Amino acid sequence: MGIADNPKYRRINQDIAAGRFYESLQHVMSSSQRAAGGKRYMEAYELLQHYASVYAAASEYAQSLELMDEYISIARKAEQPFSDTNVDHFISVFNSIVEALESASGEISGPLDRESVLSKTFKIMEKAIELSESPKLYLCLGKYHMDRHQLSQAQKYLAHAQDVELLFSVVSTWAAHVQEHEKPMVYLRCVLIQLASGDFSGAKCLLLMLNADFENPDELPLPLQMAHILTEMCDQPDYQLFKLVCKTYKPIVDADINFPRLIYHLSEHLFPGHYDPNDPIFENLNVVDNANNPIAAMLRAFM
Repeated sequence: MGIADNPKYRRINQDIAAGRFYESLQHVMSSSQRAAGGKRYMEAYELLQHYASVYAAASEYAQSLELMDEYISIARKAEQPFSDTNVDHFISVFNSIVEALESASGEISGPLDRESVLSKTFKIMEKAIELSESPKLYLCLGKYHMDRHQLSQAQKYLAHAQDVELLFSVVSTWAAHVQEHEKPMVYLRCVLIQLASGDFSGAKCLLLMLNADFENPDELPLPLQMAHILTEMCDQPDYQLFKLVCKTYKPIVDADINFPRLIYHLSEHLFPGHYDPNDPIFENLNVVDNANNPIAAMLRAFM
């Protein structure tokens, strides 16, 4: 028996059918809190996800987002890991909100405008990512931006989605819109994001898909030389060689404001605990902020 026809939730469903959304919201919140208090976490999760989608379909976005915030609050306190089912719940609500917004014509009703709804929806998804670095969450957000031709944003998420072919498609589309001499920087940016997130095999696959002649590196553009050397170094990390690469290709690193931070995150993976604030490769790089959430910090660097 589903939630929609469960007698236990008849009053909630009747309130929603009558447009009494505020009253129904209070009952949903109290029911989910009772379930969580009894450690019936999945019951609480399913209740919140179901009605968050119902509210989204009814264009009651503020209530929908409030329920998913409550979901996050319960998940943080729950004595169990954030599972694939939890991930699917967030993807389902995200898609429900996006579909409802796209089907609505003109201005939406309620206390939030479109931009605010989307902003809060993305913040909730990022909170879910903090609980689970599931590739499915990144893929969901990446596809959203890809479908809207927001290629830079799409790349940021797809680099973590473990779908190299889709990522290559996005990056190739992006590269097609820049001048020829700028294309290697587009690919380097993507490779650095993957390396910084620890996806070494994905970075190598992306380079191989370029069909470049890595057997003759001197004939490669400098950004691709750097990308190739860094990916090869991941098999046998060498700190002195890493410093030499960063020094040799410093003009490339300095060409993009985000590259130094990505280089730093890569060094964390390759040489944990080896950070030297006096090292020239980390010059003017503030790595103290967001220390408790490196994934979120890296994402915010590209927002």
